[in-house]
Amino acid sequence: MSIGVDLDAGGRVAVVTIARPEVLNALDAEHALRLQHVWDDLEQVDGLRVAILTGAGDRAFCAGADMKAGDDAEGLDYLAARRADGFGAISLRRTLPVPVIARVNGVALGGGFEMVLGCDLAVATEDATFGLPEALVGRVPLDGGVPLVARALPPKVAAEVLLAGRRLTAREALHWGLVNRVVAAGELDAAVDELTTAVLAAAPLSQRAIKDMLSAGDGHGTHASHALTPPSLLRALTSDDGREGVVAFRERRAPSWQGR
Repeated sequence: MSIGVDLDAGGRVAVVTIARPEVLNALDAEHALRLQHVWDDLEQVDGLRVAILTGAGDRAFCAGADMKAGDDAEGLDYLAARRADGFGAISLRRTLPVPVIARVNGVALGGGFEMVLGCDLAVATEDATFGLPEALVGRVPLDGGVPLVARALPPKVAAEVLLAGRRLTAREALHWGLVNRVVAAGELDAAVDELTTAVLAAAPLSQRAIKDMLSAGDGHGTHASHALTPPSLLRALTSDDGREGVVAFRERRAPSWQGR
């Protein structure tokens, strides 16, 4: 299998690895479908708290679509088969209830960059680079790249990334808020572990409600987004965890989350 999934002993943390280092972890149609199945399966894992997405090796997170695979020479079939969940079934996915961390261990180009943008959090090595080179090869970012970049970057920077294929360094990505941390390659796992621990310290039902509110608020103004009330929000506010958090704060102890 070139798409690997490892669950920790408690089933709380899943590490999803694209293991195609010979093609810089680029995805052909077969492996893109496998990755979609991985996310579908993880949505059903009880007790899962966080997922980490990364690529094998030390050169690439993901170089996007495997253009050497010959799946779609003209690109029209790809346009017709555009999936709602975006590249790797994660760049536009709205249904995964847990935070997703991108462990960016090298280049993140095309769909690889779209996947980073689709993750909730990201940690990158100092030599990581980010870009959407589609216009340089006569293609168009079709899996969320255009709106995601336009939303994440200032207009002129976004235009250069999209129209001229400008690559961003890891430090530039950090400056523009595209990643949370930039570290030396040898410190990547420790930084991801630190961020994972921070995520695990928060209430899972609150996180689910926040993710739903972020997704539901896309395309809405501030006041319209503020008025949205997804079911997960009501569940979080009336949960045992909600009461536990307040009691733990008053008792000056760490809360014990039950996910209910």
